Amino acid sequence: MGPAHGNNFQPNNNYNNRPNVDRSGGTRMTPRQQLGGGSARPPFVDRMRDLTPQQRDRVLQNSRAFQNLAPEQQNRIRNQFSQWDRMSPGQRADLREKENTWRSLTPEQRDHIKNDVLPQWRQMPWQRQQVIQQKLGVLQNMPESARNQRLADPNFTRGMSDSDRSMLHDLSHLHVGGAPDPPGNEQ
Repeated sequence: MGPAHGNNFQPNNNYNNRPNVDRSGGTRMTPRQQLGGGSARPPFVDRMRDLTPQQRDRVLQNSRAFQNLAPEQQNRIRNQFSQWDRMSPGQRADLREKENTWRSLTPEQRDHIKNDVLPQWRQMPWQRQQVIQQKLGVLQNMPESARNQRLADPNFTRGMSDSDRSMLHDLSHLHVGGAPDPPGNEQ
């Protein structure tokens, strides 16, 4: 899922990845943590999306980390926020749900999706993608046990190759109803 994500907005120097200690002795989040790296708080990008475009622009203008990015990276981030601003509430909710699913995956699961499933999906003919998407739509809101039962039903997967069945299984357990599209380039 490429649209509307500034999740790669990280400076290239190690200084900015160190934890910052405030004067009261508490620890502030590092830029990586702000971007969603395991914190219980909403990731930085989610908080930025909740701002008006004018508020967001002021935050970016005052961000030393953002100002230290290459102009191309700054433009990409701004464009992604602009794309977010143009989305309907339904599109935003769908995107947030996909992002939350992605964040809940283990690093191994993310690697499997990025390195195995997604490249295979991109190489797949459109017609086969449509069949898998249609079946994912059927499975999307099913409880785990019902979904597994349906996946094991030969009538449900009739006409599908072993690799398509495997992809359907992988994607169905991500609780998605469409193509595999990890948000941004999260790690």
